[in-house]
Amino acid sequence: MKLPTPQGLSSSTFRPPPLDGSLTFPEICDLHAKNSPNHPLFRYTDADGNLQTIEWARAVRGFHKAAQITLQRVAPKSSDVRPVIGIVAVIDQITYFSLICGILRAGYQAFPVSPRNSDVAVAHLLQSTNCSHVFVSKDGGMQKLAGAAATKLATMGKELTILPIPTFADLFAPSEPVHSLPPMPKLSLDAPAVILHSSGSTAFPKTIIHTFRIMMESGLIPYYGQMDLCGHTLSAHAVPMFHLMGVIQLSWTAFTGLTMAVFPPTSPPTVPTPDRVFDAAVSTNSSLFFSVPAFLESWARDPHRIPILQKFRTVIFAGGPLQPAVGDTLVRQGIHIAHVYGLTETSNICMFLPDAPPEEGWDYFYMSPHTDPVFEPVEDIPGVFHLIVKKTPRHTPAVLDTNIDGVPALRTNDLFVKHPTNPNLVKVYGRHDDQIMHSNGEKTNPGPLEAILLKDTRIKYAVMFGRSQFHAGVLLFPTEPFDPADDKRVIEFRREIWPTIVEANRYAPQHSRIFKEMILIADPSRPVELTAKGTLRRQTVLDLYKEEIHAVYEAVAQSSQIHLDAPQEFDSQSSLEFVRRVVAEVMLDLPGDDDDLFQQGCDSLQATWIRNSLLHALRCSQRVDMKIVPSNFVYTYPTLRLLADLLTRLTSGAASTSQDITRRTEAMRAMVRKYSEGFSERQASEKATKDEIVLVTGTTGALGSHILAQLLCLPKVSKVYAVNRRSTSDDLRKRHESSFSANGLDLNLLASPKLVLLEAELNQPKFGLSSEEYNSLKHSVTTIIHNGWQVNFNISLSSMEPLVAGTRNLVDFALSCTHTVPPRFVFVSTAGIFRNLDTKVALEERLSDPRVAVGLGYTESKWVAEQILENASQSTVFEPVIIRPGQLSGAENGAWNSSDWFPALLRASQLLGHLPTISGYASWFPMHHAAKAVIEMRTSHEKYLHITHPKPVAMTKIMSPLSGVLGLPLIPYLAWLELLEAAALNESSASNNPGVRLLDFFRTFQPNASDEDDALSPVALSNTHATIAASSMLSVAPLTARDVELWVSYLRQGGYLS
Repeated sequence: MKLPTPQGLSSSTFRPPPLDGSLTFPEICDLHAKNSPNHPLFRYTDADGNLQTIEWARAVRGFHKAAQITLQRVAPKSSDVRPVIGIVAVIDQITYFSLICGILRAGYQAFPVSPRNSDVAVAHLLQSTNCSHVFVSKDGGMQKLAGAAATKLATMGKELTILPIPTFADLFAPSEPVHSLPPMPKLSLDAPAVILHSSGSTAFPKTIIHTFRIMMESGLIPYYGQMDLCGHTLSAHAVPMFHLMGVIQLSWTAFTGLTMAVFPPTSPPTVPTPDRVFDAAVSTNSSLFFSVPAFLESWARDPHRIPILQKFRTVIFAGGPLQPAVGDTLVRQGIHIAHVYGLTETSNICMFLPDAPPEEGWDYFYMSPHTDPVFEPVEDIPGVFHLIVKKTPRHTPAVLDTNIDGVPALRTNDLFVKHPTNPNLVKVYGRHDDQIMHSNGEKTNPGPLEAILLKDTRIKYAVMFGRSQFHAGVLLFPTEPFDPADDKRVIEFRREIWPTIVEANRYAPQHSRIFKEMILIADPSRPVELTAKGTLRRQTVLDLYKEEIHAVYEAVAQSSQIHLDAPQEFDSQSSLEFVRRVVAEVMLDLPGDDDDLFQQGCDSLQATWIRNSLLHALRCSQRVDMKIVPSNFVYTYPTLRLLADLLTRLTSGAASTSQDITRRTEAMRAMVRKYSEGFSERQASEKATKDEIVLVTGTTGALGSHILAQLLCLPKVSKVYAVNRRSTSDDLRKRHESSFSANGLDLNLLASPKLVLLEAELNQPKFGLSSEEYNSLKHSVTTIIHNGWQVNFNISLSSMEPLVAGTRNLVDFALSCTHTVPPRFVFVSTAGIFRNLDTKVALEERLSDPRVAVGLGYTESKWVAEQILENASQSTVFEPVIIRPGQLSGAENGAWNSSDWFPALLRASQLLGHLPTISGYASWFPMHHAAKAVIEMRTSHEKYLHITHPKPVAMTKIMSPLSGVLGLPLIPYLAWLELLEAAALNESSASNNPGVRLLDFFRTFQPNASDEDDALSPVALSNTHATIAASSMLSVAPLTARDVELWVSYLRQGGYLS
């Protein structure tokens, strides 16, 4: 078959599959496991910032595992029946992709259902496809949705079996055996494969069946474009897998060798925000960027993102219209944008991908050569055409509802205009059926929702709006007109019709629901134009009210439910009842008091309304200094009870009450008691060995990778066990390669015969290892360096308990080791445990008071671990060395984790246009020198040691060079902080600014610190014992402008800084 742009012919790792239809999609996947085993299918950045890859061979094993699970749970009723397996889930993209592939490999039909549908819509979809089994994710929102749908189906006499969805670990865990499946039974290309559905803006969305032929034709679309996609990585982070945009990735990757960049496979999955998607696209080295218009519009407003967008080969948008001014700005600045147009019924039908945007205009595009479009003039709109898509030998629409010249075709309902000088170029004009396309790729079909509203006799006409906006609104014409400037009457009218709005919202998907603030009232003094049928001319009305519609969207970012009366007193019960009322206004089903709002379906728009409503109540109370209110607090306190507790604490004048401190310190002491009971008796049976054999945990992070590299270079060390958590990768070596590469370390060290890589779960018996592996460690290890810990400042102590349990298990392991002398035990703690110390200097000694460490689950857990180690040393021969590092700076190559506060400050400063002046001194210690100090300290007999620079420098010696390198003027710290606080109040800038997420941290800085004070803390770390235990610390040079240049260079190379 001769095609214009062959794919992957020059690749050494990808062999294109047969293009003649001789194999169905699952067979092609099996073929890739054999012919293209090492070609990358998925790419993502893990929690340590390392780039991970899943190649085709491993991916297909995951598909087969998904197929086995499907076959075990669902048996076909007969050999000629291919069951439909539904998916109602909020899970990561890799698992979702793999589950669809597994269902197809099992010989069944896959039906991914949008989790944004109402339960009525889900029940209808499952009933209409005779789907009796559905995989459902474990989160409360999806369990509730599926359960409600099952209840509705039961009333129809239909039984629905809800299946627990397999996790990433279930499909890809290296310890899980995957038995090869027999070859697939031969299926016709015209057999159903994946079932999709229409937008769901009505109670009854329509199912659309994609056959294996359509999957093949979708995979061939790039062959009619102008680019070879093989070797490119497509950022698909913003793509939902239940949507055509997600499902088409199956075909594109299988037929072209395109690599799909996604978020890491975590549970719960990463919620795509403009900031997260952008950062992930950069960190995965994507060359192609696939996004919805709303995200692209957000990035276009940030001048610092423009140079990064310019580096992408193509930035693709789909799912809705891009605001013209945004597209003009991007193209003018040299960004190659491409509009992908398609329908669920047709798949993509524009050229994919062109070399460059058409010179005639970026919003125009060519139809793909494999299609046969017919543009039929619209009678009453000159120059506008109705698109009809004919079936061709190379393109089969999933729905055929008309005939053109005897050829089956689809009437799309989409309207187009042609370019005035190049009629082969077209652009979208709108929808014939008035379906509203939102900027996030969702669609609202206004007709059925308006019909529900018109059942209310108080409403004469209703016109929904929202094209190119994030969500919908409605313009209402009251039966008894009144002046919309009469605010009191507007409020009364909204209250009167609210039950009708609620009824419409119950049938609408989430993006189509109407908030009170999005209800506009028509002005009776303005005449409106009616059709011959007596209905409103929609577009004429929308044009007439465009200024009011624009104004209501402008007000959304600052909106709040001011009609809700705040409590007179913010005691616990009153606060909780008020929060319930606020949330009930924006969420259709009120979550339980302890349910996570976002797992129950709360989106960013609803979070904004909740936040602003609570802020309004706090301001009205006149009891709260608004500057102490945490930024993004709805995300930080994501349950009704946590939000209520926050209100109570803030209005009582204490962000952290003594009662809260007491509760937290008691939890810390209780955990210490729990893990300090019954330490093992020491029973040595072997002589000491001359060789040093080290077990070190957490070696894929920055400090851990440096420790590992340096241990492998020590002649005295004969073996190193690098122990890390089981994670989303089966190849621990690749994780180390990524970390070593990022930190500028010698990759050849990973081939050292000294190195043994182990994946383990320290909190499990025998670390989750086999008895043979565990006993081998017991008989050999002489030194333990416990460096692995979860660095997450947003989770509680209870969430950290598995890490504490793992530390206790390591203590028991050390005491059970068989050498005469138990292993030396080094624990990497944190200087953060001194966060509440009321003295100027933190000494290298035990910290007995838990109140000093209270405030973060991270510091609380480190304090608990220190006490357990101390208690073990008091009652056994166990000898720990507890190291508390202060702030560690970039490594020898400048490597600095972009999630740390300092890179976030630099990025925030670029967005704000100013750099802060910071007083005091910096005792930051370079990462590679810290690793050396840790290794030296392993032989110390001092129990507590601090790593901090013995030669601190004034912060001016860091900030002044930064000002020059970044080209940013320095301003007083408090002035900079005010700019950041102002950015936090603006939803669009807040989502793009990493400094906003750390606003509370930046508020703790000392703006007027003296030259004798540490810039980050009023407490200085004593390092007297440390410099004796690790004499190399004394020879480390002070930080200079050269270090600053290295940090900035590293962050720029990674695309984090512009």
